[in-house]
Amino acid sequence: MLMERESLWFRVLSARYGTEEGRLRCGREASLWWRDVHALCREEWFSQNVSRVIGSGNDTLFWSDVWMAEVSLRDRFPRLFDLSLFQDLSVFDMCQLGWGWRVRLGRGG
Repeated sequence: MLMERESLWFRVLSARYGTEEGRLRCGREASLWWRDVHALCREEWFSQNVSRVIGSGNDTLFWSDVWMAEVSLRDRFPRLFDLSLFQDLSVFDMCQLGWGWRVRLGRGG
């Protein structure tokens, strides 16, 4: 519901609350219901007990979502994230740009 950007729920909530860094926002003007749903996404229990299936990669943010390890790539590699021109793209989009599994960081042949 919260990550499938083409779903009706995502479109309704993004029209109502807006998005920030590719995710739905939650501010003071948010309803109690939305603040509770949003808080669940931030709790440790949620991230430890709910997993993400990448699928095509369209609905998974490359830098911000936890999809490859126990922490987001943005948190694991903050300097690389800061240098990236593509901070809000999905895994699918990054792979289209050539950021696939064969990315080499550093020197070597």
